[in-house]
Amino acid sequence: MPVRRPDPENPKVNPYRRLSASQVNAWRKCPRLWYYGWMARLKSPLPPQILRGNAVEECVCRVLRESPTLMAADSRSSMTSPLAEDGSPDWDSQDFWIGPGLSPLDSSSVPDDRESLHSWASSRADAHFDRCWESAIADWESSPNKIGSADDIDKQEGRDMVEAAINLHLDEVQSCMESGGGPTLDDWRSGKREDWPAPDGFPRQWDEPHPAAGSGPITWAEAWEVARPWFVDPDAKSFTQTSAHPGEWFQGEYDMVYRWSGTPKIVDLKASIGKGDRSGDYLDQLRMYAWLWWETHDREEQVEGLEIWYLGTGTVKQVTLPSEEEMAALDSELEGLYGKIHSRDPSIEECPPEPSPLRFFERGGVPADIPVHADERARCTRCDYRGICDGSDHDIALPLETRVERFGHAWPITPIGEIETRASVIGEVVGLQGPEILEDGSISLEFTLQDGYDRARVRPSRQGNPTQVTRNISEGSRVRIDDGMPSLWRGQLQIDLDGNSSVSMASEGDSSPVVEVETRVSVVGRVWSIDAYPNGVDVNRWSITLMDKTGSAASVAFKQFVPVSAAAISRGDEIAILNGEVGEWAGRPQVRIGPGARVVILKHSPDTPGF
Repeated sequence: MPVRRPDPENPKVNPYRRLSASQVNAWRKCPRLWYYGWMARLKSPLPPQILRGNAVEECVCRVLRESPTLMAADSRSSMTSPLAEDGSPDWDSQDFWIGPGLSPLDSSSVPDDRESLHSWASSRADAHFDRCWESAIADWESSPNKIGSADDIDKQEGRDMVEAAINLHLDEVQSCMESGGGPTLDDWRSGKREDWPAPDGFPRQWDEPHPAAGSGPITWAEAWEVARPWFVDPDAKSFTQTSAHPGEWFQGEYDMVYRWSGTPKIVDLKASIGKGDRSGDYLDQLRMYAWLWWETHDREEQVEGLEIWYLGTGTVKQVTLPSEEEMAALDSELEGLYGKIHSRDPSIEECPPEPSPLRFFERGGVPADIPVHADERARCTRCDYRGICDGSDHDIALPLETRVERFGHAWPITPIGEIETRASVIGEVVGLQGPEILEDGSISLEFTLQDGYDRARVRPSRQGNPTQVTRNISEGSRVRIDDGMPSLWRGQLQIDLDGNSSVSMASEGDSSPVVEVETRVSVVGRVWSIDAYPNGVDVNRWSITLMDKTGSAASVAFKQFVPVSAAAISRGDEIAILNGEVGEWAGRPQVRIGPGARVVILKHSPDTPGF
């Protein structure tokens, strides 16, 4: 629920480096686990259980969005939401909302007790479930990092989970009935809507009473409308409905928020039975969401409840609410963690392999008699990164080549951990534009650095501007650039400057020739993940993550430079990228595939050790 929408223009916070509950939980499990997942950006493989969760949640939300007063049980139509340019529901538009154009059903067709309301909701789930399931399978199968088979997941089990969610929601509807509609009934009957209304097919500003609104004792059809929680709109683009901390450094997205009682209750949907270590993560996540609600309401409003709905068991797990003192302490803890891992780029040494003990839970998220594993390193045996972590004994025999012979040529191979993505150069400033101090304190400037006959174009990077620039820079001055990011653009050397780069006056006798900057590299590694693949619609790049014994790096090719071999490359293959361009993106090395680069498959995944 976007109580407070993130501000992408906030100069003090990188919108792509905000903290989240999943990151906090990863750090608490093991700092090295966080490093691999968020700093090195090593994507974990996607098991088919992901598709079940996506299908179940989408189907549940589509049922919740519909009205028993406006939509017949067997209708082939559906409530949909018009979207704004960013992919979020276009609440402020009056156009393309379906609800205002629908006529109420005959009163004899409207459910008037729990049994008939359940029958209607179950029929609506039947109308949506097959499409939701097929869509989830298609999304999962389109991922090059999937593992397993869609056949491993029981479709009927997913449908049963939807039914469990309907029953739990009807418990809320019944509680609303038994409470006479709660304190919001009169406002709802008069047509008053929340600033962030629950998705129901109507815009934010809609002054007429809902077609289900009546007078006297509340009806079951009214209770369905009044009790409807806010939830993530199933038509919206992912992560467009998050809420951000007032300081912008933390964000989260609630699954459902019930408000009919006058005070909010946050609910997390889980398409699982609640066993295992992750159930502990869910408890911590919901307590962070209670804190986030408090922070985004000026610390004046607290939630009245936190619940996890385990749809595999059809049970509700009540989560203990944090006190104000606990939330204030959590605010300090999380802001400190943000400063440690997101306001800068921590090294791998600052993220030690120190796993927390595995926690045990029974069905429904009930704590087990033995709460934690006796082996302090038990978490390592299940970790996706155990083969590359120095805190684990597992070895996946990654490559470490020194040369590759291909195309009648011996190519020297650079270990990935030794790729130099930054360079120092010295020369004279020619064609200076700027410097200009920007609102966030960084400095915008461009110039050509001339060193004898050699030149390099210097400019701010796409990842930000430098902050360390000498005030003495001027046309013709001799300067030294440290930690610039070299690349080639149309055959010319280019040096990009970001927050880690600096421009200072060069000392007499100091030398760092432009001609010595290396912009090409050849590497050999195993494909850890395929991060993007051209789809002919909105993705025009091929991007992978490579790994050898010394480290990991991203590799990317755009449009016509996507190699022909890309279609045959899968996770676990060993490949060589020859004559690639050195780069850096989001703090990690990158090998760009452009003119003159070649990609060669050395071994296919069946011939390499499993991750």
